[in-house]
Amino acid sequence: MVDDRDLECVIAVAEELHFGRAAARLNIAQPALSKRVQKVEAHLGIQIFERNSQGAAMTAAGADLLGHARDALSSWRALEGTAAMLRSGTRGTVRIGAVGSAFYEALPTLLGRVASRLPDVTLSVVEMETPETLDALSFGDLDLGFIRPPVAPGIRARTVWEEQLVLAAPATSPFAARGGVAVAELGHERVIFFRREAGPGYWDRVSEMFLSAGVAFDPEEAAGHTSTILGIVALGAGVSIVPSSARRFSPPGVVYVPLAGDHPLPLAVVTTAAVPSPATRLVLDSLPQRPATPARILHEV
Repeated sequence: MVDDRDLECVIAVAEELHFGRAAARLNIAQPALSKRVQKVEAHLGIQIFERNSQGAAMTAAGADLLGHARDALSSWRALEGTAAMLRSGTRGTVRIGAVGSAFYEALPTLLGRVASRLPDVTLSVVEMETPETLDALSFGDLDLGFIRPPVAPGIRARTVWEEQLVLAAPATSPFAARGGVAVAELGHERVIFFRREAGPGYWDRVSEMFLSAGVAFDPEEAAGHTSTILGIVALGAGVSIVPSSARRFSPPGVVYVPLAGDHPLPLAVVTTAAVPSPATRLVLDSLPQRPATPARILHEV
């Protein structure tokens, strides 16, 4: 079977037109080089070189084959290079599922860093609700996910982003002109939100925030996505609690008001206990080791 080293020998002889010089160039013994050239000729059933006292000359058939030999060697080296990158993780595809609210700022920031560090890794990102993400991870259809913690047993999680929750109110609301709002003031407001099943971590965090303020959390579960919720708020139908990064995709008629106190909303990267692919491992290593925030730039590798 002809291999890449055999092709190197043929190409070297073709370029040097001398077996001795070709052997010296490749740092091998001349008999070994001659044997490899003969191997290629036998395999193809074509005489590539005519040997003479001055060295070697290419036959017409050999000259016709030389370009193909160079292409084959180049393709083989590219194949080896790609395989090496796949083994190391610097090339490959990482399948990612993420909650919709992570697309406002967290994912562009976090995965933008990853893309700049791993330019040959394809990040295939799709929006998924938390239950779908966890199911896809368990079935091996995703390599990692971004969800709102906490997570179920058997899932590995690391918080990589954190931002404050804010009030989204219609521009016509009395809250719109305020510099801040206490959660306790929202007890009589119509709160537009999503079903708990879609994002239990986010839902429970907001519910606990209301309960801690002595206010019942009984939202109108009118939409499945934050963008739709904001559209309903813009119509003046109620208020909502959203991540501060939602400001980046604000429809007209919505005002964002800080909530009194500290109300962080974390985002975690999650994987299963299975051994990750090399590319997935490098992506995980490129994400922050402690939570990044919209106001802080991390320099961790």
